[in-house]
Amino acid sequence: MIGSICEMKFKSIVKSSIVHSSNPRFIAVGDLNNDNKIDMAVANFGTDTIGIFLSNDDQTFSNEQIYSTGFESRPSSIVINDFNNDNSLDIVVANSGTNNIGLFIGYHNGTFHDQIIFSTGSFRPWFIAAGDFNKDYQLDIAIVYYNTDNIG
Repeated sequence: MIGSICEMKFKSIVKSSIVHSSNPRFIAVGDLNNDNKIDMAVANFGTDTIGIFLSNDDQTFSNEQIYSTGFESRPSSIVINDFNNDNSLDIVVANSGTNNIGLFIGYHNGTFHDQIIFSTGSFRPWFIAAGDFNKDYQLDIAIVYYNTDNIG
């Protein structure tokens, strides 16, 4: 054996149910309701929604809170960060079916404003990432476009 890897054990978790046809594509985690527990956001490709699962005190998750991403939007990727600098996490989703990205502004309590849409023109966004790519102390969003040689 070359080197050594620490032993890892995973605790079984209670499964949270989602709609059968939701076809989840991507998951992101963060403290969405400011309770110092990790919550989850899921891009549901099949139902044109994002789903929010808040952590409970007993190490389970709440029932899914659903937010629409629009008819035939086909959300494929999701990222969580504080995009408007209000100390509350927001969600950005790549809507591959409608050629846009959507921003859900967080309200500090695990709920979100309706989606604000930003067009990607004729390009179909598939994966997204966030970071301060140009060192201006503002979050930027990088997009990988489906079936092209382009990123944005």
